Order: sequence, then structure tokens, then C-alpha cells
Amino acid sequence: MTSKLDPHAEREAEKYENPIASRELLLETIKAHGSPTTFERLLLNLGYDDDDRIEALRRRLRAMERDGQLIRNRKGGYVPLDKSELVRGRVIGHKDGFGFLVPDEGGDDLFLSARQMRALLHGDRVVAQVTGIDQRG
Repeated sequence: MTSKLDPHAEREAEKYENPIASRELLLETIKAHGSPTTFERLLLNLGYDDDDRIEALRRRLRAMERDGQLIRNRKGGYVPLDKSELVRGRVIGHKDGFGFLVPDEGGDDLFLSARQMRALLHGDRVVAQVTGIDQRG
């Protein structure tokens, strides 16, 4: 099923014994869905049902996460990552549980909720994506 949809199917077939969807097709599929896409939904969309292809897809998605093409949210949905929206900086924790991200490039600090701070410590270096700005900025 993938070869009809994937413009890079030939390249994948040359590189792998059991080819799966290219990174380009996966990104296109996830973007077309319009919201975070779960692993299970990708399996359905691609028509994969054998263990080898399922494991190969899992590994490809992990590699895409590692390479900064995708992120996986808390609910397990995959989202394409736009590098222009990333902010690098240092975390400053507050005693009340919340914190701030001080961008390396300067500019306004970004607020981090107590829930977000559960996974962080004061002084951590992070790369974050701005998800929203409220009426206070």
C-alpha cells in the first residue's frame, strides 16, 4: 500500500530488505491529519499489520524524534516539529513550583507551569516549543 502513496518508495526499497514509509511520507501523513497522530493511527493509515513492519515503523519514528523531525506528546501523539518555533534556554525554578525559561537569544522569559516543572530542575538546559501566549503575554 505504501509504494503507491510514497514518492520515495524506490529509495526505501533499495536501502531496506523490508521497506516502510519514508520519513517524508510519515511527516506528510501526520501533517495531513491536523492533530497529534498516534502510532496506532499511523499503522491503520499505512496498512501495516505484520510484526516486522510494525517494529520498523516504531524505530523510524524514534529516529525521527531523535533527529528533531517529530515530537511525541504526553498522550503518545506524534507532531511534526517546526525548528523555527524552538527556544533554547535555562530553567529558573520558583519555590512555589512554577518556573521560567530564560531564552539564550534574549527576549521575554517563558512561563513554565508547576506541571511542566515536575520534569525539570532549576538550572536545566532545555529546548522548548512555545505552545501558546495568554492575555498577560
